Parts: sequence; structure tokens; C-alpha cells
Amino acid sequence: MNETKITPYHLKRNAYIYIRQSTEHQVRENIESQQRQYELVHIAEQYNWSKESIIVIDDDLGRSGSSATGRTGFAKLVADVALKKAGIVFGLEVSRLARNNRDWYKLLDLCSITGTLIADADGVYDPSSFNDRLLLGLKGTMSEAELHMIKSRMLQGLYHKAQKGELKFNLPVGYQFDQDDAIIKSLNEQITHIIQLTFKKFFEIGTVHGVLKYFMENKLLFPRKATFDKKIRWVLPYYKAIRDTLGNPLYTGTYVFGRTKVVKELDEDGNQRSYQKTQAMEDWNVIIHDHHPAYISWDEYLKIQKQIAKNAPPPRSQASMVIREGSALLQGLARCGNCGRSMHVNYHGQGKKSYPYYVCNMANRNFGQGYCQSIGGRRIDHAVSDIFLETVSPAGLNIHLQAIQQIQHQQDMALEQLQLQLERSQYEADRAFRQFDAVEPENRLVVRTLERQWNDALKRVEELKNRVKERKKRFQDQLSKIEEQDVRRLANNLPAIWEAPLTTDKNRKMLLRAAIQEAQLTKQDRDVIIKIIWVGGAVTEKIVHLPKVRSKKYTSLDIVELVRQLATKFRDDQIARILIRQGRKTATGLTFNAHRVGSLRWNYGIPRYKKPKDEQPKSYTAQQAAIVLQVSVPTIHNWLTAGFIRGEQIAEGAPWEIFLTDDDIKRLTAQDAPEGWLPLEQAAKELGVSKQTILNWVKCKKIEYIYVTKGKKKGLRININSTSYRKQLNMFT
Repeated sequence: MNETKITPYHLKRNAYIYIRQSTEHQVRENIESQQRQYELVHIAEQYNWSKESIIVIDDDLGRSGSSATGRTGFAKLVADVALKKAGIVFGLEVSRLARNNRDWYKLLDLCSITGTLIADADGVYDPSSFNDRLLLGLKGTMSEAELHMIKSRMLQGLYHKAQKGELKFNLPVGYQFDQDDAIIKSLNEQITHIIQLTFKKFFEIGTVHGVLKYFMENKLLFPRKATFDKKIRWVLPYYKAIRDTLGNPLYTGTYVFGRTKVVKELDEDGNQRSYQKTQAMEDWNVIIHDHHPAYISWDEYLKIQKQIAKNAPPPRSQASMVIREGSALLQGLARCGNCGRSMHVNYHGQGKKSYPYYVCNMANRNFGQGYCQSIGGRRIDHAVSDIFLETVSPAGLNIHLQAIQQIQHQQDMALEQLQLQLERSQYEADRAFRQFDAVEPENRLVVRTLERQWNDALKRVEELKNRVKERKKRFQDQLSKIEEQDVRRLANNLPAIWEAPLTTDKNRKMLLRAAIQEAQLTKQDRDVIIKIIWVGGAVTEKIVHLPKVRSKKYTSLDIVELVRQLATKFRDDQIARILIRQGRKTATGLTFNAHRVGSLRWNYGIPRYKKPKDEQPKSYTAQQAAIVLQVSVPTIHNWLTAGFIRGEQIAEGAPWEIFLTDDDIKRLTAQDAPEGWLPLEQAAKELGVSKQTILNWVKCKKIEYIYVTKGKKKGLRININSTSYRKQLNMFT
């Protein structure tokens, strides 16, 4: 090293030894590199730095130098250089200090300003010297390029191995590596069975929550494996575990690489951070089909992902495609024939008396426009059912018999899983007994623990035996009620199956969705044109005649929605008075009263307002507020307009809800004004603003005020000292 650049000025400061290794593996394995960096202390001593003035910074062992984020040691070094505490910074090489030019040049600039030297294995450099700075900049660029080349070689090696399907990674539950590093199904029969059951139940139920509910109802455990441990843990099923299993393409026998990518961005502090982002399927780097044994086919996997996407909450412009329990058969399938938007389902009435109607209200919800069309659902659903049965029944579907066989198979699958759990629990109980039996009787400390574990295992075995016995009995009782002759007779009678009491609306919707893609509805006077688009692309049209109505007009939807809103806070008689004030009439032109409001509520399923027993009054009417504040009702309305008090009105003509705090009451019922508080006109003159400006400040709570209610000083009093605004003096007077 060239010691001519080291002066007494530098020796008066500290010498910093910066030590860093990129990974934990290097810290454990590359001992020689670590020792060479610590030996820089001896070099600093050779250049006359005392042991007390040599500071070793090794906080960043196991930290990457690609960024300063997370490197507390480097941050401390930069801070001490900026505070002129450092005379020289020792590093084995430039790459130890930084691997990117941004952090490197930041350190160089600080060293140049504070007169700090930088030393590595090749020599001592002065960053304030042009030649030395040029050389250090070149070394930093080479260090950054070296990091890029190292990463590039590693990634190319990963991609090359992945393209051959040989790159090993953590396998999901249900797979393992054999002795030749080939992917095979798990040798544990219980694990493979539960994975198969998961996929099978999703095809039957159609939702992740439905599969989770099935597992919880049947008290089935689910296998999970932590990334840091190869041991399988049997836990209570939860949503993410089911969702991850259904969304993993490895279960199709396909080798996949590149489902995620690393994305870099700046956080709120300007530091770079990285995170994993899921990529679309078309951006995956490697897809090798038929690579290992499969649980499901690739086409089934795509259907699962499509179904899960359909189950997600829809945008505001679309109706939900998830099958609900309501009676509307075209829920999620109905589309407006006028504007092409999805139609939503609403229900009139409550309970068994409710009936559906299809409404196109997206223009109203999104743009504040009127409703496009509203169609009663009873006749529409009957017409679609007739078309469906007429089209499908000639195929001679044996629906009912298949349903019974499916029920039997479902019961068998759940029973089989319970039997596998029983088999595993019996094995664990036997192993606990062998451990207990192998211990010397005199060692009571160990014997008591093992005996307790053995008893717990036996209790678990007994519990599973009872569950298996109960399920077998329940299944046999269910099948004993069904005559095989009736099943075969009904198997070819699809209309009878469709109308059977045991067939739910949800079952009918599932059958419809298997054949119908969407149904377009167009209302013309009292006729509705139904255009059914089948899954294969065929189109069927039918005209449905709606029944004649006794009155020419229905109650407008605006009035219905207004009543629905008012009913949350007011009784029927109060709602009637509000509607009268607004000039609203019934569909037949009559004036509203409590009885007619109640009838409207019952027809549209609007619940009656019920005041909670424990509810304490938190607001006042205009009359009550006038009594509390000792003023007239018109004054209360004027104060609401001026913003002196706060209130709400659900609709025009509805009673006001006025909210008064103790401070409001004290401020608006003052007997006298404090000294220095001025009337409105005098305060405006004193501050050099208009009276309206003062009132605006009062409304926005930008200035203190009170309202004197008695005496000659009655009216507003303003505290002009509560605002920082002051009248500007004329400079030329």
C-alpha cells in the first residue's frame, strides 16, 4: 500500500474496518475470506492507528451488497464518514462495501467532502483526487457488473435445469421424491386419498368454502407441510389450505416453473424492496405436461380455476355468477336484451310468499340514470324450465339413479377417510405402547409421561371407532328408505325429478348452468322475449305473455326506495306525513296514510321500524331543540342553515335530527358575553372583512363565538382574538 497519502490529519480520526459476506452459507463455510477481512486490523495498526481508534463493523455478515436496505453496518459507516469521524475506510475489496453504483458513489462523495481515504488490498485511494476517484468508480462499475454476471449465470443454470424438468423444489402435500429424484405420489395412502377427495368434492360442490364446510362437518383433518420441515402435520382444514391445493398445477402431473417473478419497487422512504408477484399462466417459463403421476387432468385444472374465478365477487357492472339458494332460476344467467348488461335478482315479500323479479339497474347504480327494465320472474322461470326439460329429456337421462349412486359414493369416500384416520391412530397407539413397554418400571418420571401419551392415543382410537360405526349406521338407514324399483322408474322421468320436493332450487340452477350459457330478456309491453343461448352455441327464442294488471300503474320504484330508507328511522304514520309533504301519491292516486304505507312495506318486504329498548335519545327534533335552546322553531331552522348547529334530514319534508353537545348548548344559551367579544358588525369592521366572511368562519368553526339570548346584547358575539387574521394597515397614511 502507498502510505504517502496517509497524513497526521487522517491519523487523528478513526480507522474503520468494514466486513461483509453475502449469505449465511458464506458466513458458515467461507471462513478464510472472513479471516482475511478481520486481518485488515493489523494493516491499520501498521499505519500507526492505535487499537482504540480502530473500529470493526461486522453487522452486515450474511447481508447482500446489492442494496443498502437492511445493512445497518453500512448505514453506520456512512453516518460516521459524514460526521468526519473516519480518517480511512478499509475493505478487502470494493464489492465488500457495495455492489451497486448508487450506494458506492454516495460513499465516494462523502469521503471526498470530508477528506476520508479508502483502502483495499491493492492500495490507498483519495476520493478527492481525480485519478483515484476515476479508478474507484471503475472498480465500483466492475463490482456491479460482476454481481449481474453472477446472478445471470445462476438464473440461466436454474432455467436450463427447469426446462429439462430436473430442478428440485419443495413439493406440495401428496408428492415426494424417490431415490432417483423423480416425483411420485406420496406413499402414505391417507394423504393421497384426502387430496383426491378434495378435488372430487370441489367438482360436486363448486366452491372452496363448500369443500371446507364439508371437511368441517365430517371432522376430517387436512395434511400440511411446513417449508422448513418435511414432516406432515394433520391439522383442522382452513380456506387457504384448500385454495392452495386446488390452485397448484403440479397435481395435474405437469412440471411448472416461473409461476412468480421478483418485482422491485421503491417504498415510502425511497428504499428499494423486492417481493414475489404471481404471473399469468401464459407468462410461465416452463410447462411440461405428463411429467409425473397426476391426481387430475390439465383440463379439469383449468375448469377449477375458471370456476374459482367465477365465484369471486363480480364488478359493479355484472351480476354474481355464484349459485345462491334463492328461487330465481336465471340468477347470474339473465342479461338485459335492451342494453346488454347483467340483470340482478330482487325478491318481493318475505319467506315462502316471496317471489323473484329480474331488474336491470346497473345504469342507475353507476350513472344515476333510470331503471332499464324490471320483469317478474315466475312466468320467466316456468318458461325456461319447460324449454330445458323439453330439450334435455329425450336424451333419456337417468338422473335420479345417478344421484343415489353419487350419494353412496360420497358416503363411501368420507367413510374411507375416517377408516384411514382410524388406521393411523391405531398405529400411533401401538407405537406409544411399545415405547411404554420398553422403559424400565423403576424410571417413574419417564413411565408416567409415556403412559399418559398411550392413554391419549387409545382415547383417539376409541373416538374414531365410534364415528365410523355411527356413519355406517346412518348410511344404511338412509339407503333403506329408497326402493330400487322406484329409482329405476323415476330415472327416465326428468320432469318428475325436476319437480320433486327433495330437489332444491340450487340443484335446478346447477342443471340449467350445465346446458345454458345465458338468457337474454327483452320486455315489450306485456310480452317478454326470452332468447336462450345454449353452451354449444345454439339459440332458442320464446315469447312469454305477462298477466294483465288491475291498475294501470305500479307504485314507482322511487317511492319504494324512499319508504325503504325512511323505514329505518320512522313509523308508518310519520312516513305517511313525509310523503304527504312531498306531494307523493299511491299508484291509484290516493293520499298516503299509515295503513297504505304498511301495505306498501308488506308488498315489498320492507321491515317495520322498531326502536331498540335500550336506545338513548342522541338527537333532537326541531321542537325539542327549540325548548332546550330557549328559542323559536324558525330560529332553529335559521341556525341549521347558518351552520351554528348540526342536523340531518333523510328526505325533504322529513323531521330534522339535530345533534347538540354540551358545548353547543352552553355556547347558544349564554346570558352575557365575555369582555372583548364583539357583535357581528363591529367584529367585521375590526378584522377588515365582510359580515358574510365572519359568518362563514363561524360555520366552519374557524372563529370562536357565542349567542347571547337575553338583554340588550342579544345576538352573536365574536372573539376576534381567536383568529390569526388581522386587518392590513395602510402603508401610505
